[in-house]
Amino acid sequence: MSTRPYHAAIFGATSAICIETLRAMAREKTTKLLLIGRHPGRLESVANDLRSRGAECTTLVADFLDPKTNWLQILTDNAQSDPWDLLLIAHGSLPDQDTTLRDPESLAAELHINFTSPAVIAAACAQILVKQNHGTLAVFGSVAGDRGRGSNFIYGSAKAGIDTFLAGMRHQFSQHRKIKIVTLKPGMTDTPMTSHLPKGPLFSSAEAVGTQSWRAIQSAPPVAYLPGWWKFIMTLIRILPSSLLHRTKL
Repeated sequence: MSTRPYHAAIFGATSAICIETLRAMAREKTTKLLLIGRHPGRLESVANDLRSRGAECTTLVADFLDPKTNWLQILTDNAQSDPWDLLLIAHGSLPDQDTTLRDPESLAAELHINFTSPAVIAAACAQILVKQNHGTLAVFGSVAGDRGRGSNFIYGSAKAGIDTFLAGMRHQFSQHRKIKIVTLKPGMTDTPMTSHLPKGPLFSSAEAVGTQSWRAIQSAPPVAYLPGWWKFIMTLIRILPSSLLHRTKL
């Protein structure tokens, strides 16, 4: 008797960490994936890479900023009679902060792509998981959301919002024992999104963070720091008095 494939929908499937997460998944499981993204060419390239690794993939081009998109209907229509095992939200943007602060439209757009859009999609995903009483919702946040810091507080504030949003969802759905809601918090990772930043010893590779993300999705802790030692770094940053923090360039 065959086991059905692991069924997952991926929002933002072309992000570097997400690609490595899906590669790690495909190494361990027979997978059936719905890959959702904004760029058709890049989306198909990711799908072909995963197909070469044994995954069954379909793609869907969507605008994550369109408030009229009915994500609940999209997930329902694409379930193909199989329950969703994983709904993974991975899209986001790292803006140039000084430029963005001077442009109200850009600021609103960055907050939308990093908080509003993932929150709206997560709400639809939760409805799906409650209806089927099964599955994992995993969302990429960031260690940047643990404390507001001068270098990236636009991005960090949106990620802090997602962190709180998911914590509230965990509370609301805590009686549904077969539903897991996981906040994935990567630290500094070498990806195209951070290509403009100088690399230091705290940077990790996308492959390493992706592999750790897949492990966290399987074990399903409420919050997973990636790599795990970021939890200790961010604990120190959170308890640092403001009088000392303000002397740094963090």
